[in-house]
Amino acid sequence: MQVKIYVPKIIEIPSEFLPALAKRAADSLGEKAGEVSATRGHLVRQAVQDGLLREMDELIGQDGTVDLVCDPGMEIPLELENRTLTLSELLEALQYKRSWSEMKGKSEAA
Repeated sequence: MQVKIYVPKIIEIPSEFLPALAKRAADSLGEKAGEVSATRGHLVRQAVQDGLLREMDELIGQDGTVDLVCDPGMEIPLELENRTLTLSELLEALQYKRSWSEMKGKSEAA
């Protein structure tokens, strides 16, 4: 019998890498990036694919996907000021270091 298990592990991704990781994760989803809730998993899987976490290279499948889950049961969406962010919104917040109220005001003005 084969059983896949997920073992808790703490990793560190330098904050300065987060905008680039969010951009590549959003780019990989294309138009869906504006609909999909951003999760830690998106950022960590992208970091593994980019080679930032070499100790996790064995999690990269032959098709290039990363078999990794960050939150037991389901991946918990990332929030900013109590609002779930899409990958596109996360990217914008990280790139411009804006608060959600600033981003919301910008989108309502458009």
